[in-house]
Amino acid sequence: MYLDNYFFGIAAGALSVIAFTPYVFSIVKGETRPSASSWWTWFLISLITTSSTWYAGATWAVLVLPVWLCFSYLVVSILSVKYGDNNWDLMNKFCVLGALVGAILWWITGEPLVALVISIVADVFASIPNFRHVLKNPEQENRLGWTLGWGTALLELFAVSQWSFGSLAESGWAVYFFLNMTIVLLLLWRASAKKLVL
Repeated sequence: MYLDNYFFGIAAGALSVIAFTPYVFSIVKGETRPSASSWWTWFLISLITTSSTWYAGATWAVLVLPVWLCFSYLVVSILSVKYGDNNWDLMNKFCVLGALVGAILWWITGEPLVALVISIVADVFASIPNFRHVLKNPEQENRLGWTLGWGTALLELFAVSQWSFGSLAESGWAVYFFLNMTIVLLLLWRASAKKLVL
């Protein structure tokens, strides 16, 4: 059972590395314009969620992907300064504030699950500019990278070893990540699906 969880955790991380490669190349070539505000906010939130998930007792099989995502979010954030959409609105500032509040509450209460929940809520708001960008400009995003990214989220679900309210530190982030990636994928392929129907 646990060997299966470890396999899926490693597979999710490996597929994320593969997904990251075409996405970065498409940014450098000017084919993709990532939302800088979303990616910088995701980077900050990913640091908090990864740390809180680890402190809350998640296994390393579940942590492989979040640790890698911290690094990949940072790389895309740096690239977005030159190649991306650098529109910082009130929503993004609110998200950063929310993530910081989660970290402070974690420090005060000693409960990493508090930071994880608040960070996920902040991540939802941080994702809105990205959803909006993908909806309005799907041609500015890399379909292959996002599709492979969705695959990593699916594999991450299989890396979870415990499914219960008490194991939210392990399963909560994985479920949220899968739902978030599914929304992006649906928005991204929406235009293509319309063309097939018509």
